[in-house]
Amino acid sequence: MQTSSLLRAAFGAAFVLLVAPAAMAEIYQAEGMASLEAGRVAARQAAIEDALRQIAITHQGGLQGSSEMNNGAVAAESLMLGPVSLPGKTRVISESQRDGLLFVTVQHDTDPPATPAEAAANNDKAAAACQRSTLPPGRFLARRLVATYFTVEQPQQATDLGGISTWFPAELVRRLNRQRDVQALDAGNVTLFPDGKVQDPWQASDAVRDVGRREGVQFVLAGRIVDSAVTRKEPRATVFGSGNDMQQGVYYTGPFAGLLGLSVRQVPVERRLVVEYWLYDAISGGVLLRDVLTREARGDVHVDSARLFDTAVLAQSDYGRLIEQTLGGIADKLRDTMQCLPFTTRVARVEGDRVYLAAGALDGLAVRDRLLLYKPRPATEVRRLDGQVLGVPEQLIGDLEIEQVQPRFAVARLRNNSQQAATGDWVRFPVRPN
Repeated sequence: MQTSSLLRAAFGAAFVLLVAPAAMAEIYQAEGMASLEAGRVAARQAAIEDALRQIAITHQGGLQGSSEMNNGAVAAESLMLGPVSLPGKTRVISESQRDGLLFVTVQHDTDPPATPAEAAANNDKAAAACQRSTLPPGRFLARRLVATYFTVEQPQQATDLGGISTWFPAELVRRLNRQRDVQALDAGNVTLFPDGKVQDPWQASDAVRDVGRREGVQFVLAGRIVDSAVTRKEPRATVFGSGNDMQQGVYYTGPFAGLLGLSVRQVPVERRLVVEYWLYDAISGGVLLRDVLTREARGDVHVDSARLFDTAVLAQSDYGRLIEQTLGGIADKLRDTMQCLPFTTRVARVEGDRVYLAAGALDGLAVRDRLLLYKPRPATEVRRLDGQVLGVPEQLIGDLEIEQVQPRFAVARLRNNSQQAATGDWVRFPVRPN
């Protein structure tokens, strides 16, 4: 009986597709299965994820994280990310249990937009949509991030940009902290790479985990300024020594030259900015987001490094405005990506069936919240053939309920668990289908 149930759950998912014009929704249905050993709350979560994985494979041709539907640039490869989230609406239509197993039937409506205009509007709302898939109604959960040193690959190109290696991540932190659902820390003097020389991003996995444990964060940010070169110069006439005296030029020596102080200089008029950055999962050390931005400014592309930290002054030049736009774009993408991944925090201490969590009221936790408890298996870290860290396997071992909340930590009590909780285990909110 149990063997036939396992086979049916694994291979017998029922899918319903409405064959209709492209503007209509596609509806999929699947039955997921999980053991009741860790309790019904944990089993329900695992069974829903099992059903959604079956739908994801059939609908998308492979598993993907919810951030994929927002910006198309994130492959949620880390196995520790847990819940699968797909574009559209999901609801549980039936539950049953037998032979120590819980069976949950899930229906997923892709609900595509009717027009291109609606599709564009939905892209702007994608972060909120994926956030609803993991948050309790009317609540926020603040993701914690620490931003580290940004290496400058060509220092000779950035002599007028001051200490961009540290002020660039510091400005990202300032922008991220404008939102209540992000708590960002500035560690611009900390590098993830030996001697500050960037190799392959995945080689920083050990350093990422160390920083994550030390700072108590869920995400770690690092990056580099790949290129800031001037790509074009044009001659400009100056009077009485106007302009930057450090710029090379050809001086005019004709009539009235001494009186007027006329000169002609080669002035930069186009300049490139190439920034690469990586968002890491601080728990597994895996790369969650890798992005490269290549932009170019035309016009006034010289920056006064003496006043660079004044953003109002920075925005007075065309290159400064380009830097500001780049910072804004990176901050928005980071926030959207983090909100599309499950809120996760660590177990800081265990006393019997009381569990102390490394997150509290400032992170959005509240009394009577129910969270799932996972035990990581770091010794079985999963890597690709090229050595890149994909994640750390985990085991869902039960659930807990928060009984007391302090600003920076919470106290919870185990409700159902198949194994004893330990310091370093992970907790996260379950997916909440409609």
